[in-house]
Amino acid sequence: MSTEAKVGAFVLGCFSILAFTVIRLLNAQLGGHTVPYRTYLRYAGGLESGAQVLFGGIDVGRVTAVRPAASDPTKIEILLDVKEDTPLNEKSVAKLGFVSVMSGAALSVTTGGNDARHLSPGSVIPSQEAASLDAITDKMAVVADNANQLITEARGEMGGISGEAQALLANLNTVAGKANQQRIQSVLDNVNGMLASDRPKIDHLIDELNT
Repeated sequence: MSTEAKVGAFVLGCFSILAFTVIRLLNAQLGGHTVPYRTYLRYAGGLESGAQVLFGGIDVGRVTAVRPAASDPTKIEILLDVKEDTPLNEKSVAKLGFVSVMSGAALSVTTGGNDARHLSPGSVIPSQEAASLDAITDKMAVVADNANQLITEARGEMGGISGEAQALLANLNTVAGKANQQRIQSVLDNVNGMLASDRPKIDHLIDELNT
């Protein structure tokens, strides 16, 4: 056997050992026996066969198929296998999720409730739609349009307030002008004069009342 053949055989042997190890680890991780379930979404968001199935954030299985539903082509049918002892129940909800920002899509299933009946193998897991990227973009566009409208309205109202403030200042300047100040001072002088001239009469009246 030539050196190249020996090297090739060695590489193939190492690859076979690695593949066997990975398969054993996956089987150990899934706990051996698995049971099938399915769920339906209108937006799968890049979910593919082989994606993780998370139960309360714990890896419990894998997605086995993602395809349009035969009974309703507007829905996406998602088949999955999970560990046999996974306590899926009627209040568990399946939705599109992500393990991390850098990872691909996963199917996330909530833990449901203690008082809910366990789902039998092959049952349909209730689902909840996740917002698609297009829907998020549309909502952001609506928010931006509303913000622009509010800014325009605020500018208009500020302009009106500014005009009213200027009118008020003009009125105050008119009231506080020199001619009006002189008139007001004249009235005050007359009042002071009347009080000075009538003060003896007032004092005499108070004395009589006291008596």
